[in-house]
Amino acid sequence: MSITERHTFRGGEVRTAVRDLAPVALGLVPFALLIGVTGARSAAGGGTAVLSSVLLLGGSAQMTALTLLAGGAASGAVIATVAVVNARFLLYSAALEPHFRDQPTWFRWLAPHFVVDPTYAMVSRRLDALADPAAFRRYWLVGGGGLALAWIAMTAAGALLAPVLPASAALTVAAPAMFLAMLVPQLKQRTGRRAAAVAGVVAAVAATLPHGLGLLAAIVTGVLVTTLTDRSAS
Repeated sequence: MSITERHTFRGGEVRTAVRDLAPVALGLVPFALLIGVTGARSAAGGGTAVLSSVLLLGGSAQMTALTLLAGGAASGAVIATVAVVNARFLLYSAALEPHFRDQPTWFRWLAPHFVVDPTYAMVSRRLDALADPAAFRRYWLVGGGGLALAWIAMTAAGALLAPVLPASAALTVAAPAMFLAMLVPQLKQRTGRRAAAVAGVVAAVAATLPHGLGLLAAIVTGVLVTTLTDRSAS
């Protein structure tokens, strides 16, 4: 192992990742608590909710899976539905593939697990500064790994505190908090402002959709606008 590899976590990318992660993780707290509460109060159980945070690391997919499992759905139906819900990650993966391509094998196996809405929102505005593979790796491991740990911990907290946490109150603030946490950092760039404006309109129009589908639609729309804008500019 080289000196550079030993000191992987001492670069400025680490501090930047921590700064970017803090508001996002804070915004995700109500949503993660909600996942834990919902799982603990359903037939699926709190343990299943925490396990879903480890394996899926995605609130929309987790809530969908827990709802289906609690309703007695077949495992095949649950897997198929979760795959459809998470299909948007294919867009994120395609955009990030050039940055994964020149990474070590272990990173290419581990890193895709952290490809979720918040991590993509965080890294997408930093890609120009993370052209160096080592810099990207440092940022992604701290941002993605930190987000995963926070999400799992808050899900577990929700499962443990389910008897005293009102699920309805958590649901009221979860989706808006997550959306704002990902939205505000994007306003520093013109592309981000354009995507944020379109996503905000979609979120407002689709706010009444069940199971957080309005937020999901807003996120996907914002990603599409960003992708199309970047392609037209290149």
